[in-house]
Amino acid sequence: MHWPTPNPSRKREGSRKRSLLPSRLREGSGVGLATLAALTILTACSPQPKSEARRDTTHYLPTIVSLNPCADAILAEVTRPGQLLALSHYSADPRAASMDAAKAAQYPKTRGTLEEVLALHPDVVVDGTFVPPATAAAYQRLGLRLETLGIAGTVEESRAQIRALAALAGNPAKGEALIGRIDAALAAAAPADPARIPALVWEPGGIVPGDSTLIAELLRRTGFTNFAAARGLGQADQLPLERVLADPPRVILAAGSDRALKHPALAHLKATTRAPLDPRLLYCAGPTIIPAATRLAEVRRSLQPTPDPSRKREGSQVALSSPLPLAASVSLSSPLPLAGGAGGGPRQTPRQPQ
Repeated sequence: MHWPTPNPSRKREGSRKRSLLPSRLREGSGVGLATLAALTILTACSPQPKSEARRDTTHYLPTIVSLNPCADAILAEVTRPGQLLALSHYSADPRAASMDAAKAAQYPKTRGTLEEVLALHPDVVVDGTFVPPATAAAYQRLGLRLETLGIAGTVEESRAQIRALAALAGNPAKGEALIGRIDAALAAAAPADPARIPALVWEPGGIVPGDSTLIAELLRRTGFTNFAAARGLGQADQLPLERVLADPPRVILAAGSDRALKHPALAHLKATTRAPLDPRLLYCAGPTIIPAATRLAEVRRSLQPTPDPSRKREGSQVALSSPLPLAASVSLSSPLPLAGGAGGGPRQTPRQPQ
């Protein structure tokens, strides 16, 4: 990902308003001529906000608006006071935020409309990769740089994103400090026991993560294997309750409050440990890696030594690896939102940060 150096000599739009209006405006572009003209005047005439970051005497530091919750968390760590003008509205919602609530409360929030962004007078807008073409074109015509942040699928990709955003903000040392904290958390979460325990990360609707995901790497780093991937399931596939009962994992990490994740039939899987996993730990990389690795390590260290599947339970002819019988009062046909198959449709999450 290329992050060009900000140009401190770039002038505000007031001196070149005519060139900012679209010369090839087409019907249905999503941004009308009158709207762009009004926004241009607003940008040119509104007083510029004062920023401590702009008064840095050593080098130019751009002001930034973040419209992506994963970028929110990183930028809050690698910018200087006054440099990060606003976070995405996701960071104002405790159910969706991927950063510390107290830190998020220090910044204004924006829903990302063009009018809101321009009123903040940023140099750079950071968003996810799915930016409407008309919006991206409007940013360009109005003299704003747009940078996008993709979904990090590995720890190494996350390190690269942190370095890129820190370089964009003009604070590479802050990026390296954040990476150091992440690496220290990963080292502390590494298990002493070399055994790898099968763990199912189970989201509402039976959704499971694929093996080429960040959470799958964190499972491996903390002493687990991806139970769903070992059974041929990929990212956002569905693993219904019936299959979990017939072929139970050693650990179920329940990421959500779906009724199926709390079905009474699961209580009969005596060799399976169930532990909650905050769904917010699955959304982003960056600083989120620290609490995610810490939580997985807590679960791993709480487990007893892995049972030998060939060992029969004392006084019983049922092997630990066998599906355990269900109580007569429990019915799998009860009205629950169970997935119909493992191939499922597209993943549905409370939000899509990219």
